[in-house]
Amino acid sequence: MTNIDESLYIAISLDIDPDANSAVKGRHDALSPPIEHGEILIAACKKGLQKIFGLLEKYDIDATLFYEARTAQMLVSGGMDLPKLSERHEIACHSLKHEDFLGKVSGLPMDEKSIEKTISEAKDILEKIFERDTKGFRAPYTRINRSVVKVLERLGFQYDSSETVTLGNGWAGNPYPLEAFDSGLLELALPSFLDAKGKKMSSYLWAIFEDRRISSEYIDVVLQARDVANGGLFIFSIHPWHLYVDCLGNQFSNTQVGKNLESLESILSQLKHMGGIQITRQDRYLENWVK
Repeated sequence: MTNIDESLYIAISLDIDPDANSAVKGRHDALSPPIEHGEILIAACKKGLQKIFGLLEKYDIDATLFYEARTAQMLVSGGMDLPKLSERHEIACHSLKHEDFLGKVSGLPMDEKSIEKTISEAKDILEKIFERDTKGFRAPYTRINRSVVKVLERLGFQYDSSETVTLGNGWAGNPYPLEAFDSGLLELALPSFLDAKGKKMSSYLWAIFEDRRISSEYIDVVLQARDVANGGLFIFSIHPWHLYVDCLGNQFSNTQVGKNLESLESILSQLKHMGGIQITRQDRYLENWVK
C-alpha cells in the first residue's frame, strides 16, 4: 500500500467460531444446533478453515482472522497448528464464547464489568496461542453498545469491525470514530449495498453458500465500489463452517460443498486479478490510513 487514494482496498475477513452457532435464551454463550444438547461443534469450522487457508495461500492473499477464543483453543487441541497456518494473516478477536453482549436473544444483557472480563480473557487466550497482539475486534452478531466500545478502548484495541454501513450513502469505506458511543475508537465498518434489482445485500458470503446469491453479484458490487470508494476499504466476511453446513447445522451434500468452494475460489481469483484494487489486511489498511 503506497498511496491510499489510488485504489479500492479489499479485506477478506473470517469469523472463526463454532458450527452454525446461535444465541440461546437464558445464557450468554452460543451453542451449536441442536441447542438442547448443549454442545459446541467445530468439525465443519475446521474443514472449512483448512480449505480457506489453502485458497488464501494459492492466491497469495493475506486475510484478517477474527478468532473466537474458545474455538481457537479447540482447534489447537484437535491438532491444528494455528500459529503456523495463521502466520501471514492478522489475528483479531471475536469474543470468548460468542457472547450475546446486548442480551437480544439471551434476555440477559451483560454489564460492563462482565463484558470486560470476557473480552480480556479472550484477548489473553489469543495472544498466548499466537504470541501476537490483537488489534481488531468484531462483536458476535455484529452487535455493540457503549459498554462494549468503552471496554475495547480500555483493553487497547485499535479498531472495531462490527457496524454495517451503506456504501455510497455519504460513506466511501473510510474508518470513522465511534462518536455515537462518545468514543474515538475507529470503526472499520462492513459495507452493505444494493444489487442490480435494488435489493439490499451484505458483504457476508453466506448467501452464496445457501444458494440465495451467486458469486458474480459480489464481483459486480466491487466493480461499482471501485468507482465510488477509491481509498476506502471493502470488507468481505466468511464463516468457515458455512462451506459445509447451513445456518441450522444441516450438512450440505458433497455437490453443494463443491459448489461452495468453487464459488469462493472464483471470487478470490477474480479479486486477485482485478485492476484498480488492492487486497490487504484490516490492520495494515488502518495503519496506512492513520499515516
